[in-house]
Amino acid sequence: MKRTTSLIATMVAIPFILGACSDSDDGASSAPAEESSTTDDAGTDEDSENETDDTDTPAEEGEDQLDLVVGDTAIMESNVASFEFTLNSVEMVEEIDGEMPELDAYIIASITIKNVGDEPIDALETSRTFEYTDFLEGSGMPDDSEWYDEYDGVEGEIAPGDEMTGTAVYQGYIDEENHLRVKPGLTGISAINDAMFTFTRDELEN
Repeated sequence: MKRTTSLIATMVAIPFILGACSDSDDGASSAPAEESSTTDDAGTDEDSENETDDTDTPAEEGEDQLDLVVGDTAIMESNVASFEFTLNSVEMVEEIDGEMPELDAYIIASITIKNVGDEPIDALETSRTFEYTDFLEGSGMPDDSEWYDEYDGVEGEIAPGDEMTGTAVYQGYIDEENHLRVKPGLTGISAINDAMFTFTRDELEN
């Protein structure tokens, strides 16, 4: 009788044991599926963020141009304007309007400024983006053409698509190599790309 009772109890318990094992297997197999889904979603989000970053990157930025010479054109991109600056010619003189320079000589530069942006630009202020120096580690001198009657500087507004040619007047020391460069203060705060023209004493004297 005891054997019969034990046998019946065992037979009744088997379905419950099998059911429990089945539930355990189902739970184990379902966990990785959820994990995989989470990973896929994260990957999709990351790809989406990367696409957004690529889209926000500017298509074109101004490049530094540090090896320019007389006759070359610098293509300038600032935070407020886009323009081309061409150094047509350079020479030095010892006197302007009967006035002697405080330093070695006056440096006379024929320049052309073209507005390639969408807004008008001030010609003189644009010219003063550049300065003259014979010593790159030192300070430079701005265009002072507005103070001299003998030369016509660039003045007034330049409309989009228009250009203006005039004379920039600097004074400074003369060395074997001399430079017209973008003011370091502007490039230091990334307000504009860098550009520099280099010319020799011989070019100034010819």
